Amino acid sequence: MGRKRGEIEEWLKKIFFTGRSSEYFIYVKYRVDNEETLKPIPGEIIIDVRGGYIFTKNGDQIPFHRVVEIRSKKGELVYKRG
Repeated sequence: MGRKRGEIEEWLKKIFFTGRSSEYFIYVKYRVDNEETLKPIPGEIIIDVRGGYIFTKNGDQIPFHRVVEIRSKKGELVYKRG
């Protein structure tokens, strides 16, 4: 039996595999000085989306559970974690 994909994974794959990743920012949670902050990841640095991770050109592997929002570069909110 296959695993049901989550909403974050569906959005990330839709954006990445349609070749439109450069039109989006992915906002992920990072911990800086014991405080959580959101860091925008430009879609154009994403090289793959698989196995529960986002892989970037600079070698980062970001787990899907850290994704909080996906916004278009025009500022339109397309996904927000509930």
